[in-house]
Amino acid sequence: MSDSLVVCEVDPELKEKLRKFRFRKETDNAAIIMKVDKDRQMVVLEEEFQNISPEELKMELPERQPRLQAGTTDDVCRE
Repeated sequence: MSDSLVVCEVDPELKEKLRKFRFRKETDNAAIIMKVDKDRQMVVLEEEFQNISPEELKMELPERQPRLQAGTTDDVCRE
């Protein structure tokens, strides 16, 4: 079986934003929150954060609604 199952597409604008996010030069903590738009069956950008701690990000995420996260973190385990 060589066909693959596609459940939903990724918004082309989001793909470009994720590419830039992946290769960004900044060293602060950042995150992109994505969600699935059920009507369009597409993964879309919900919100973007700069200089956010993991604890703050946790508070931003809805408790009962699934979200996808892409993030970068500074070295948080300093001695």
